[in-house]
Order: sequence, then structure tokens, then C-alpha cells
Amino acid sequence: MDKKVPLFTKADILLAVILLALGLGGMLLLRGGEGSTVVVTADGAEYGRWPLSQDITVTLETANGHNTMEIKGGQVSVTEADCPNGDCVEFGAISREGQMIICLPHHLVIMIENPEGGGVDAVSY
Repeated sequence: MDKKVPLFTKADILLAVILLALGLGGMLLLRGGEGSTVVVTADGAEYGRWPLSQDITVTLETANGHNTMEIKGGQVSVTEADCPNGDCVEFGAISREGQMIICLPHHLVIMIENPEGGGVDAVSY
């Protein structure tokens, strides 16, 4: 007599549901929150702050050159720069806390932060 073995058991289905819930929870933790802020520093000094939720285009003029930064749809990117390599433009858009776009020739850093504190970066004992 041949016994039919089910393709999925109840334990398999339960494990899949738990893993799916953990994955979705992780995605929610990693996305940029409503309170996220775009912080721009030039030559180590703060240049300005803009909310990530606001759609705006800003021209960043520094002693080393100019960059055009665009905040749109909860993401920030550099759309234009007069630096020789243009790596900051090629980098693309960022949207999560802690991510950065760096323009080395212009000594410019564009970073997303959460002023309310986004949580623990590391734990040491």
C-alpha cells in the first residue's frame, strides 16, 4: 500500500507565514520615516536641512562648485553637478536613514537622518 505524503504540512505553512511576517516587519523598519530629514554638509559645516517628505529642487553652491539636489517622492538624489567625475549624479536616489551621497571634489555630503532618533545602531556589552 502506498501512502500519500502531503506536499506541505501544517508546520511548513506556519513556518512560511512566520518568515513572511518577519520579512515585512524588517522592511518597515528599514524604510525612511515621516520624520526623516535630508542634511547637507559642505566642508564639514552644515549647509542646510530639508524634510524628506517635501518635494523640492535645491541648488547647492559651495566654494568648490555647485550641485543640484532633488527631493521627490521620499527620495533624494543629485541631478546635476559640475564636478569632473559626476559620481554623485551616477549614485542615484537614497531614501533610508543613514544613507549618504558624497561628492568628494565639492566636499559635499548629503545624508538622511531622523532627528527623533531612529533607534540603536549597535549594541556593545
